[in-house]
Amino acid sequence: MANEGKRCYCRCIQDMRMQIGKEELTIFHHNQIYACMVRTGDKEVSFYKIYGEEFSLSCSETEFKEYFRFVKYKSSDEKL
Repeated sequence: MANEGKRCYCRCIQDMRMQIGKEELTIFHHNQIYACMVRTGDKEVSFYKIYGEEFSLSCSETEFKEYFRFVKYKSSDEKL
């Protein structure tokens, strides 16, 4: 079940910062494109996993919509 879901790409619409230890790090950067996967749970609730360079994030639909938007292609040069 770990790899089940719809694979796609998303663009970060604002920097996502997180406190890790004593440092506050930007784990996903504005306007960057990341691979992600969408899974629908038992009660039709969607869960998202975003794969960054150093970190992966599992989040709810609400958190996803706050920081990411789906894109059709990985190419950052292409207008969407």
